[in-house]
Amino acid sequence: MKRPCKELKRIARENLSGQYRISMGAILALGIIPLVAELPFSMLQSAQQPIGQTIIFYVADFLISLIAFLLSVGVTCMNMNIARGKKPALGMVFYAFKNHPDRFLLVGILLTVLTVLAAIPAGIGMVLFYVLEIHMALAIGLVALCLLGIFLIVFVQLQYALTVYIMLDHPQMGVMEALRTSRRQIGGHRGRLLYQFFSFIGLHALCILSIGIGYLWVLPYQFQTTANFYLDITGELDRVLMQKNARSTQGQPTFNQYV
Repeated sequence: MKRPCKELKRIARENLSGQYRISMGAILALGIIPLVAELPFSMLQSAQQPIGQTIIFYVADFLISLIAFLLSVGVTCMNMNIARGKKPALGMVFYAFKNHPDRFLLVGILLTVLTVLAAIPAGIGMVLFYVLEIHMALAIGLVALCLLGIFLIVFVQLQYALTVYIMLDHPQMGVMEALRTSRRQIGGHRGRLLYQFFSFIGLHALCILSIGIGYLWVLPYQFQTTANFYLDITGELDRVLMQKNARSTQGQPTFNQYV
């Protein structure tokens, strides 16, 4: 069933009722752990530093980004549990570190490479904009090049948006097969996912105005909505909602209990 974004967000709010505290803890871990890991390298960085030190900084930055990706896999795992009506645990944030981290590291690296390749047109356009003497025709061409790069980046992100969810559901599946499955499952749903992303832009703007504090509420909401989106595509969401309704009905008194 293709549920509209509004419905998926409503289900996400219901799922997070009573679970927001642990979801906030997961988001804090996702933000603080990479920040603490990067802090020593940031303090050593300066405008005039040896090339070796610069290389070390960028290598460390890349490794920390992979740590952040593994943590995001754990946050996704937690939200899948919440979406399925299972009890979450804060320790799920470290799921990817304990369960074949090589699989998730490989997919993280591949997605980074694909995104960088998609960004090449935009990068070329920006470099030429600063290097060449700009006139109207060239400016239009460079803008078009940048827009092409942005389009390719968005396309890549949409194509492989479900990869982590698929890998979590199928621990034995290879990385390349998970990427292919994501492409296949997202077919016909890219517009829905893109619309869902844009529907959170207003909340993200408010988070910026709140100096980032609002992300403790918005990011769990967005993670949970995306988990519902995945379950909706696979058809599992109908079954999950039926099970929840059945459990709530069992807890209600029947007419015979009153007579």
